[in-house]
Amino acid sequence: MDNYDLQVDIGKRIFLQYDQACMIRKFHLDADAQYIYLTYLNTPCRISRTTGSIEKQNGNIWHECRDFNTVMTIYDLLCYHKGETAPTLFYQWCAVGTFVVTGVTQTDTFTQKYAKLFDGRLNELQAACERLGGILHPPMAGADLTCRFPVTPFFPVVLQFWEGDEEFPPKLLILWDRNADSFLHFETTFYLQGDLLSRLQEIMDQ
Repeated sequence: MDNYDLQVDIGKRIFLQYDQACMIRKFHLDADAQYIYLTYLNTPCRISRTTGSIEKQNGNIWHECRDFNTVMTIYDLLCYHKGETAPTLFYQWCAVGTFVVTGVTQTDTFTQKYAKLFDGRLNELQAACERLGGILHPPMAGADLTCRFPVTPFFPVVLQFWEGDEEFPPKLLILWDRNADSFLHFETTFYLQGDLLSRLQEIMDQ
């Protein structure tokens, strides 16, 4: 078992310490005696109320998800906020560094890798975004593609992509709601964007 697997198991135990009734009520989640249900990046998921395990649905089959980025993002979105009601979304989009006071705030190196992978494949990227549940929006700031993703029904992010040309390299941005830091830790933004971009790449390469 590697360190990521260990962290997934630690995350399960920590999740079970939280008030499940509160999170169900706060985020308007479906639940029964055994599971809490939610959709994450257009994938039906459920969380065992007794073990904390996250399962993903594939057809009619449920199987445990042990992907570190997925699991930690879901746990954080459900557990980070301490209030009795969900935080407010402002739908004002900003770079992740906008709501971070200290620490590393630049993600250009990470997103540039995917900008290069997606360059020249705009139609494929658009189709992958829609398949992943993304909602296409009119271009923002001259981007060739602007798409809003409901990561969960209560938390969205926006992807912007510019194709490269003779003067400028391709560019990709993940934008966050101005109040995103009320929903999740800064570190989790890296998990989430990694999950989103790797899933888009996987769909495009199929």
